Amino acid sequence: MKFSHKFWAGAIALSVLGTLCFHPITAEARRMTAAEQAAAEALEQERQAAYNKAIDSNSIENWPQGPQIYAESAIVMEASTGTILYNKDMDMVTYPASITKIMTALVTLEHCSLDEVVTYSYYATHSIEAGSSSIGTTEGEELTVEESLYALLLESANECGNGLAEHIAGSIDAFVEMMNEEAAALGCTNTHFNNPHGLPDENHYTTAHDMALITQAALQYEDFARISGTDRYQMRATNKDDEITYMTNHHKMIASNGGDTRFLDDTVIAGKTGYTSVAKNTLVTVAERGGMTLIVVTMKTDNTAESGIPLYTDTALLLDYASENFSKVNVAENETKFSVSKTNSFFAGSSIFGQTMPLISINPDDSIILPNNAAFTDASPELAFADDSTDSDIIATLSYTYQGQPVGSASIMREEANIQEFTFDREITSEEDAEAVTALSTGVQQKRFIKINVRLILIFAAIIAVVFLLYRLIRHLMKSFHFSLGFSSRRSHYRYTRSRRRGRFSLKRKNRSPGARYHRTPKNRGSSLDDIDL
Repeated sequence: MKFSHKFWAGAIALSVLGTLCFHPITAEARRMTAAEQAAAEALEQERQAAYNKAIDSNSIENWPQGPQIYAESAIVMEASTGTILYNKDMDMVTYPASITKIMTALVTLEHCSLDEVVTYSYYATHSIEAGSSSIGTTEGEELTVEESLYALLLESANECGNGLAEHIAGSIDAFVEMMNEEAAALGCTNTHFNNPHGLPDENHYTTAHDMALITQAALQYEDFARISGTDRYQMRATNKDDEITYMTNHHKMIASNGGDTRFLDDTVIAGKTGYTSVAKNTLVTVAERGGMTLIVVTMKTDNTAESGIPLYTDTALLLDYASENFSKVNVAENETKFSVSKTNSFFAGSSIFGQTMPLISINPDDSIILPNNAAFTDASPELAFADDSTDSDIIATLSYTYQGQPVGSASIMREEANIQEFTFDREITSEEDAEAVTALSTGVQQKRFIKINVRLILIFAAIIAVVFLLYRLIRHLMKSFHFSLGFSSRRSHYRYTRSRRRGRFSLKRKNRSPGARYHRTPKNRGSSLDDIDL
């Protein structure tokens, strides 16, 4: 029997199909696909659980309600005041991954100048995990501190964390000690570092809150924001590499890494990304909006099929929430309980002395952060005096709270300008206000500042001047009266006066010879002044 080519083709197709359907390897592959599907479903459930997690700051009375996000832990902090605007389990301990490098950069900026040269050791370049972030630095290669920081913060180069650590402290272990000491000094309570790059280590952990504090400190150095906020950087050829090294910031709100422009935000000035399989996605973002410097930290965010979501969409939501619901309020322009009045000062609209400043004043640069629907008077100040042992011009600090939440502080400063009396503008209407004013006055006295009423001093000086002029005038008139008489008359008056003092006797010489003695002879009462001689 002959079979057509079509028959054989169909038979072969059925055979292949049967093999695909019933072969044990293919069945196992199908079972793996089902397992992967189950894992994906479990991951989605975890993501939804994280999304539905309570927002701690939403429980504060009269506080703007923050958005639900997919990160398991998050915080929004205003950098200049330290005010926490949003809190989602911000003290949850988790792994930081590469946002660790913010602390590495902070310690570096504290102890190095940017032009110092870092020579990379074999250990620094070869001890990192294979396949982890790197710019391929080799043993003996020389980079400046600035170039190393660009590689650390833009490309997240792990070997650069090691190299900087060895350059600063002599060893990685010694540098890690410096990192932990710095964290403790900043008030971090749930942080322990075990390396300078953030690769997985069970003894390497932190919280969103602590990372916000670390970022706040790093922002005190302009070079941190300048470097970490750069989208692209070209590093020169080195002693080991003749080629230029091109770097691109991994933070997608700063640079269109891979051509992805969906998340670019020109208000973002600094940041750092992080990822490991155990830490998941971590992200630090710094933006300037509405006069506020906003630090957003999100921790333990799961990936999705679409790159960047929800990692960057979470941060965008938090930035919008903070900028739309909170405002920065200047303390000196609004505070009346502790402000200084010029009522009894030198200046009273006259240009004779020029405008003078008070003895103390509130720092004009200090502000607090309040919800847009809150008035300044809704914030409660607490006065605390500075340590007497310091030489600072700050004599006291006003710390403000709103609904029990710290919202910033202001310094009460000693003025360098002309000293004058100060008074409090607002009428004291409560015992609490009276105690606060008394405390401030007492504190100023303890600081040995002199309280002077310039107006009273001027009045007192004017009285003294008038008395002095009257004295001079009277004295002048008396002198004019005595010396207006002729010489002979003055002499006769003088002789007459002396004779009366001596019992109406005149002095006459017995003879005119030298050494002659004088004797007294009585005179008649009726003698004229001309009869009396000496």
